[in-house]
Amino acid sequence: MMMMMTMEGMMDKGILDDIIRRLLEGKGGKQVQLSEGEIRQLCVNARQIFLSQPILVEIHAPIRICVSVVAIYQLKYA
Repeated sequence: MMMMMTMEGMMDKGILDDIIRRLLEGKGGKQVQLSEGEIRQLCVNARQIFLSQPILVEIHAPIRICVSVVAIYQLKYA
């Protein structure tokens, strides 16, 4: 399959949708065949999406923070 990219390096939406569909079909331990180019383009797209997001998210009080006691213990005593 030919990789299609726009000037920004983003993969064509139809190709991206097809890869995501194939990955979702692989749920439950079924193997999915992806080319190296498809995996690289997924990584490029994911990186661009993450970098386009704001670093800080504005939230309003009140908030509730839930933390794993096991995780805190592991961080403190590891």
